[in-house]
Amino acid sequence: MSTSDAQTKALRQKLLDEGYAGAAAGLGAMLLDQEEILRAGPEELAEIARRYGMK
Repeated sequence: MSTSDAQTKALRQKLLDEGYAGAAAGLGAMLLDQEEILRAGPEELAEIARRYGMK
């Protein structure tokens, strides 16, 4: 696995973890992002991370 693949995988997992935590805290709409995160490519993941305030 290349470094960029590993970084993409790590970012995807971090976003999923953030979404699950938000849903558990009462922000159920964050679960709607799950499918988007799972299907997103590296550039789209970066955009989602910006929306979440992570980058």
